[in-house]
Amino acid sequence: MRLAQTLAAAALLLAAPARAGNKAERPLPSGRATVTDSPGRAEERDDARKLAEAYLQAIAHQGTDGAVETLLGGATLTARLYSLENWKVVGRENHRREEGELGDLNGYVDAIDRAGRNALAAMMGGGPGKTDQDGLGVSELTAEDAKKILAPTRAKATQFARTHPVFAYLARVDKQVYWHPKNPFRKLLADAGTRGRYACDLDLFWVETVEGRHEDKQTRKWPLRVVRFRASGTDTGLKILPASDWNAE
Repeated sequence: MRLAQTLAAAALLLAAPARAGNKAERPLPSGRATVTDSPGRAEERDDARKLAEAYLQAIAHQGTDGAVETLLGGATLTARLYSLENWKVVGRENHRREEGELGDLNGYVDAIDRAGRNALAAMMGGGPGKTDQDGLGVSELTAEDAKKILAPTRAKATQFARTHPVFAYLARVDKQVYWHPKNPFRKLLADAGTRGRYACDLDLFWVETVEGRHEDKQTRKWPLRVVRFRASGTDTGLKILPASDWNAE
């Protein structure tokens, strides 16, 4: 992560809601989710494919706008304003289902958030031994400093992605948006609670669009993800996972 990205993530962390009772350091959860991959054919007309097409039609103004509301966390202003001229579904990854314990998810999120806040405190102080002439701190922070400060946070996020790959992907632990207080995964966990089991489904479709005009036209291939999260009476139903540049505004 570049220094500018680090500081941007830190700004989001300032706004992220603190979770109660996570002051003391705790070991990472020992549990590992079970992940099952099932072959999926792009042309198969199941519910996930139908939702993906309805969403694409909505942003291409080929149908009703209602499918925009199927974004996980609700439709953002960006999603409402975005327009697509053309699209074609050209591929589909294996369907992935992850099943595990809510306690493990909460344990990892607590640990990553705690490490992130510790990193933020260090960055606000400019790093070890870094003070300005008035002794107020925040005088210098190099990219190398930032890398060292963020190492514990990255290590925990990496472990989370190994043991709970589908939910970690849904939570965007490798993106700045992970820290945003309105990242939809935070509400999912709050609604589901800390006890019991959960199931998370992911269908990833590859979409091809032709962009530009005349001789400048270029073909772009990008992922469209359909997800579902169920736990303790919480069921999102099939939803579209917002793009990685999602923001609450």
